[in-house]
Amino acid sequence: MRLGRREFIYLSGCTAAAQLAKGESYTTEGDSYKPIIANLPARPAEKPLDWRERADAFDSYVMNPANKILQTRADGSRYFASALEGTGDGGMTTFAPLVLGKILRGEAVDSLVPSMSAYFSDEAGIFLDGTHADLCEYWYLMNVNALANGIVRTHLPHDPIWTGMVRKSADRLIDLAHQIKYNFNDQGYRFNTRVPFTNQDIYRQPDAIGGYAYLMLFAYEMFGDAKYLEEAKKGLSLYQAFAKNPWYEIPSGAMSCLAAARLSVRDPRIDVQKIVSFALEGNGHPMQTGDWGGKEVNGLMAGFSTEPAGEAYSMESLVTLPYLLPALRYRPEFATDIGRYLLNTAANMRLFYSDCIARENQSRPELTSAIPYERLTNEVSGKAPFASGDYGSHRSIYGGAYALWWGELVKATEDPYILQMNLSRSDFLCAKAFPSYLYYNPWGEAKQVTLALESGSFDLYDLSTHAFIGERKSGQASVEIVSNGSRVIVVVPAGARRRVEKGTLLCDGVPVDYQAHTKK
Repeated sequence: MRLGRREFIYLSGCTAAAQLAKGESYTTEGDSYKPIIANLPARPAEKPLDWRERADAFDSYVMNPANKILQTRADGSRYFASALEGTGDGGMTTFAPLVLGKILRGEAVDSLVPSMSAYFSDEAGIFLDGTHADLCEYWYLMNVNALANGIVRTHLPHDPIWTGMVRKSADRLIDLAHQIKYNFNDQGYRFNTRVPFTNQDIYRQPDAIGGYAYLMLFAYEMFGDAKYLEEAKKGLSLYQAFAKNPWYEIPSGAMSCLAAARLSVRDPRIDVQKIVSFALEGNGHPMQTGDWGGKEVNGLMAGFSTEPAGEAYSMESLVTLPYLLPALRYRPEFATDIGRYLLNTAANMRLFYSDCIARENQSRPELTSAIPYERLTNEVSGKAPFASGDYGSHRSIYGGAYALWWGELVKATEDPYILQMNLSRSDFLCAKAFPSYLYYNPWGEAKQVTLALESGSFDLYDLSTHAFIGERKSGQASVEIVSNGSRVIVVVPAGARRRVEKGTLLCDGVPVDYQAHTKK
């Protein structure tokens, strides 16, 4: 019996979840560890979408009361529906990325944030996906706590109640990890009985240990307690020890990339190459490659690992970006590979939007193009590819919410195929960072683009060469990118006091280059 992607969580509130038949065990294919450039074209066939435009359209539609996406509970708290066609509570999986996206956009969220408390379980001592929930699948557990942490750190960093919830959640996760001896090879956990559960073997989620490592590192960065750092190292050590890709759902794998990159600058035992390769392995495991019906799907992400082949989902395809981009602040040597991946994804995400795909290749073309479809399938009834939904829905609020993030992280330049990708905005692990950007050039010759600067005077630092490349720039600066290459630029206030401490370049005390010791 195959469940829809959100169906299990819906059923978890009733006895049906406990009555599912146990399925057959499964194994994953071996890892190829090929570099990304071996799987993806240097340049997609279609131009990247205008992500600010997509973000604005999504925000306007969702926040319009007439569309009934934002709902009010009897107690006055707010929630968002997970799909365009429903009014039920979409859970923390929908609420948190939408609120955090609005924070990144600089919008006021004080009327929304208090409602997040509905998803903190006092009984369980942790953030869960649903209100009054007593169980949670592991990938949801890691994802919603990462999102809650991001909201608290960006919007409520000094609030003792909210930071207390983050600490309690981290401590509860440690208790859970110790109880199960770090073996997350189950479907999830029942907090009321303190017992893991697996209703079908196809839902086992061993990769959750990677998400756990990220959350432990997050707690360490917020509170400075050494126990969290040790747990993060333990989690990453176990994650990278998998001989085969443990992927079940991409959020945990994406989180582990950022955690690994940040920790690796001080711990050479962390294999960032292997961890990034897990997240970006091709052939739909999890990253789709090639074309469906003549349309490129390179860079789109599959759902969970044991679904049928030939499917991709909007949430998984969008959620990876916020974790991969900031990883380059610590390990810029992956810039060209990640830049190529993100350029392909930025273009091919169009297949989820109804105004970018033929009407006959979608399930509900009459619905608004502001909200993306939930699922893309290689072929349905002779139509390839085919955009639709899952479990009675068609358009995804919980997935489309990440367009708000993309609108801030991915900006156009003069060249439609060279994007300005922000590395610092979604690095919630770091307390403070200067604006940092990735530029990837997919062309066979060098290209120049313009970097618009805020008011003031700035020095430009190239993380790849570990050197300043421009002094006292104002207004705008020209950035040259070599053919089929990339640059990672940090914008530092001119005159900032520079010093290298334990291998890290600090400017006015703010970390700029975590590998300054490699400068030749």
